[in-house]
Amino acid sequence: MKYVLLSGLFVFLTACGAEQSESPQQMQNSKSERIEQLDPTSAPLHAAQNEAPATDFEVSLLSGEPFRLSDQKGKVVLINIWATWCPPCREETPDLVDLYEKYKDEGYVTLGVSIDEQGESVVRPFIEEYDVTYPMYIDTDGTVMEKYGPTMGIPTTYIIGRQGNLRYFAVGALTNKELEPRIKELLAEDS
Repeated sequence: MKYVLLSGLFVFLTACGAEQSESPQQMQNSKSERIEQLDPTSAPLHAAQNEAPATDFEVSLLSGEPFRLSDQKGKVVLINIWATWCPPCREETPDLVDLYEKYKDEGYVTLGVSIDEQGESVVRPFIEEYDVTYPMYIDTDGTVMEKYGPTMGIPTTYIIGRQGNLRYFAVGALTNKELEPRIKELLAEDS
């Protein structure tokens, strides 16, 4: 019984919710290989087996500015799907802010995609509490989730290389120790 409870706690702490699951078509399309994990406290990153163009979308950021994924070609883009009520999302946010601040001038973009149904009333206080400086979008209408969901849990992270192709993805909280070497590698590639 003790082991069952510990197993359940591990699943909850690794990623919030599993309300949605991948369809067989999505699982077939997202075949990947797990890469060497650099930080055992981080969720594992998976490399895309077949590099394919990331699905484009256009949204209006919380700042009011437009964001079109295809306009980011030539940059490394990290899309992080999260929610304010998710403990692992809260845990990884400081690392995401640090990475963004460190590499934003080198062609690195982080896009936070909140799935909070309460919208700005909960997202804005979160942004202030965690000093989030990267662009943020609240996906109340499902624009991003229609293209990148359903997810197996949150946080879910996608990393897109300079060519606009999906390179990595993960379900669960990621750490700088796991992410930074991958980001640096992708930034070093030609666009």
